Amino acid sequence: MTDFEPDWAGADDTRTTLISGLRSAGTVDDDIVAALSLPGVPDWLLSHPFQVIGDLDELKQGGTSVEVPEKWRAGLPYRIEVDAHQQLLLFYERVLTFGTRDEQRALINRGYLVEHWPDLAREVHPVVVSVWERRFPGLRR
Repeated sequence: MTDFEPDWAGADDTRTTLISGLRSAGTVDDDIVAALSLPGVPDWLLSHPFQVIGDLDELKQGGTSVEVPEKWRAGLPYRIEVDAHQQLLLFYERVLTFGTRDEQRALINRGYLVEHWPDLAREVHPVVVSVWERRFPGLRR
């Protein structure tokens, strides 16, 4: 049997390097980099930085359903009706966490997001929620 000693200093250096790279590349918004720099942010989130739109008015309005693109479809139907609350929450969780700004604009309904934010905020990672709520204080309740 081999004793295993984790290299915590090395892991911390890697994390610091990733965050520095995000800052210097300028491809991730400063508030998102700051949120990803907080202690306890999981590696999977740090290694795949999320995006957030700049204004809630960028989101689509109205509609009774959303067509789910293939990349988001795992466990979801081709089309989700707005009254299919649990399916829509799962879909929005994915788009808020992994979607680009363009995908968020095309797929997220502003009215639904605002109305159901408390439910979404319980499903989405807290770091993602914190950035959305800082940018759009009206989401907080």
